[in-house]
Amino acid sequence: MTEFDPASFHALSIDGYDIADGVFRARYTLRTNTDDRDDVSFTEVVDLSGALGDRRPDDRLLGLLALTCSPSYYKAAAPPRIDIAFPTHDFERHYLAELIAGGLGEFAYRNSLPDALTPEVTGLDAVPASTGPDAWDPDAEPLVPVGGGKDSVVSIEALKRAGLHPTLFSVNRFDPIDRCIDISGLPSVRVTRRIDPALIEANARGAHNGHVPVTAINSVIGLIVADATGLGPVVLSNERSSNVGNVTWLGRDVNHQWSKSISYETLLRDTLRQYGFNPDRYFSLLRPLSESEIADRFAKSPQYFRDFISCNRPFAIDAGRRGATWCGHCPKCLFVYALMAPRLGRAEVEAIFGHDLFSDGDNRPGFEDIVGLGAHKPFECVGEYYEAAESLMAVLDGDDWRSVPLIEEFRSRRDELEKVSLSYASERAGSVDVDYVPPRYAAALVEP
Repeated sequence: MTEFDPASFHALSIDGYDIADGVFRARYTLRTNTDDRDDVSFTEVVDLSGALGDRRPDDRLLGLLALTCSPSYYKAAAPPRIDIAFPTHDFERHYLAELIAGGLGEFAYRNSLPDALTPEVTGLDAVPASTGPDAWDPDAEPLVPVGGGKDSVVSIEALKRAGLHPTLFSVNRFDPIDRCIDISGLPSVRVTRRIDPALIEANARGAHNGHVPVTAINSVIGLIVADATGLGPVVLSNERSSNVGNVTWLGRDVNHQWSKSISYETLLRDTLRQYGFNPDRYFSLLRPLSESEIADRFAKSPQYFRDFISCNRPFAIDAGRRGATWCGHCPKCLFVYALMAPRLGRAEVEAIFGHDLFSDGDNRPGFEDIVGLGAHKPFECVGEYYEAAESLMAVLDGDDWRSVPLIEEFRSRRDELEKVSLSYASERAGSVDVDYVPPRYAAALVEP
């Protein structure tokens, strides 16, 4: 097997994109410093045919998708330059630069590649286009992405109670997502996305690898589907807690959830506005809520308890590595368990997860990390320290887990947990939260 040497590439070329019979293809090439025959080419494929039929998507959104998928291939070598081979506007190149800087923060941190966050982005200038008013109907029924976890369930049920009839949306087929869609009783559409197998092969030969802003990719795909099918806004379920990063590195905030944060939401909305679209085509319904508040609401939807899953294992790209249920050890499992334990009680959370995660001593370091007593916030989609700490203190105040050794250890550290909660209150004093939820949808968050 020939070694893949990231240092031998000087640029990623975003060669172009097309769509035929509902299948979108974006082409990328890593350019070498020497012989063109050593260049490595990739094609990203997104099959939209099942969602679009014979409708033609807006070319502006297709171009944006080609840009948004590029970090997956750029990171293989993280070269100093990205060349866009088709004409783009300054704001599109700015979008890509910001997507790299924020969306690949964790990748750069883990691989010690700070320069990977600041490639030069070049390309031909697009001719300014005159666009009329956006004909999009904000009152049309929304498109709601479903991830199989508690957050999208809370959005679905809130919208249903408000009298809305959303269409649910998913990328690729995963059992927890399909089960939640079935329980909702709502119509749904699915898109299939395939990363080029050549990238997997390159990773095996020494290419750089790591986390990419997947939510950004799915968001743009959702915008394409909603626009082409005459639906209303794409309504995400990203909460306030996703705005908080994991570590500060070289003066940068590194956030595993950057593409779920208000930073990306603002970037995408600004980009839509500069295309001539109404930015309210895209927003997160749950942005005003914390993970704790979402957990309170999810606890009122027992019909989903046995079917939702937030663990990453059932969503592995490689079907051979895909698990059927919660792994019981990863940060997402531990965070959701800690959050739901005082809200649902021991019998219920054990039934959901298959066993008691507090009774497994090996989970101690993981629980320490999520409550703020460990190294740093885990690189996963978990909430803030105070949320897990307050839930754990509620467990300490109850009787369900009394005498469980791990819980008794945390009981002896209650003062530390209280400091975490107090520190949060101090940090939040005077802070201003931003959200873009339109009034019609904000009303859906008001509980009866």
